[in-house]
Amino acid sequence: MEFGLSEEEAMIQDMAARYAEQETARRVGPLDESESFDRQSFDELAELGFTALPWPEEDGGAGGGFVGFALVLQELSRVNASLAAALWAHVYLAAWPLMRGGSAEAKRQYKGPLLEGSMLATGVLPGAVGGASRLRVGIEARAEGGEYVLEGQQKYVLGGSQADLFVVYAETAGPSGGVRKRYSAFLVGKDMPGLDIQPVTKKLGLRSAGMAHLTFRDCRVSSDFRLGREGQGNALARGAVAGVRCGLAAVAAGIARGAADAALGYAKSRSQFGKPIAKHQAIAFLLADMEAGANAAQLLAHQAAWRADAGIADGGKAAALALRYAADAAMAGSIQAVQVYGGYGYMKEYPVERYMRDAKALQMFKGLDGLDRLD
Repeated sequence: MEFGLSEEEAMIQDMAARYAEQETARRVGPLDESESFDRQSFDELAELGFTALPWPEEDGGAGGGFVGFALVLQELSRVNASLAAALWAHVYLAAWPLMRGGSAEAKRQYKGPLLEGSMLATGVLPGAVGGASRLRVGIEARAEGGEYVLEGQQKYVLGGSQADLFVVYAETAGPSGGVRKRYSAFLVGKDMPGLDIQPVTKKLGLRSAGMAHLTFRDCRVSSDFRLGREGQGNALARGAVAGVRCGLAAVAAGIARGAADAALGYAKSRSQFGKPIAKHQAIAFLLADMEAGANAAQLLAHQAAWRADAGIADGGKAAALALRYAADAAMAGSIQAVQVYGGYGYMKEYPVERYMRDAKALQMFKGLDGLDRLD
């Protein structure tokens, strides 16, 4: 049984870790405080090839696979989970549906910019499609000639405040105009007439990932930018669920690792009663629990991504298990990190309170009923 990384995967991980520690670490605090998205960092990630990483070279990608991409998300999340979440949304919520269901014209216009990262995209969580989750699709589309007219609102779109392109799902009429509704997926540019983007602020966690409500009023989209056939939106969303979970599990595992490392570093440097607090039994037990949780979360996230690369069909169970465990490990570990820091853990000048807030956001994603019901 082989647990090691390949030479290429180790190189990807090292590149992501060095970038996170040397570049984005100095920006994350002010960005979190101001709820500002770091487009400069996203552009730098694109220059490193991370936006194209999961896709095979024959598709225009970098050929790093989803294991390589999971490693990038983990390393970024150790420092800046908001940036990792934006990269995750770009790849899994936007590029994935385009690659799987885009028309020749849609791919001609958007595939290159999305893989190169010159255009930032996002989309709707798969759990929202079909109305099964609390983040329900609230958009309707009617066909008029060679285009569709979108009306309605999609709330809480992660990355929506800064995205250049959106993948949205809308209800379309059933066969022969019947009453039964189906869902279709569409590509919509941020400058399309009829689209209004309202940023969502004062959030608890992932504050600099950018979130927005999208409102559509007589927004006309060419049928060339429908993804897949009419009514195929559910199938596209269902196909993305495993990948979405893999990515979120990697982000959660990164938060768990960041919290564990921060707590250990602080416990070694902080002395009480003549010795570092890491040597006090109560603190040592907390550090051991955090280390075990972070390691297990990383292994489960890595395994889920490896299974996705290997094409092992398990109905997304490995990804679901990885997300469920990693989200809880991130939450538990970050709370323990705050305890290790004591009063300093409540201060924004230290990172652990941000880890705790970001971890709660991942727990909420884990709990979206719709992701389970799409399986």
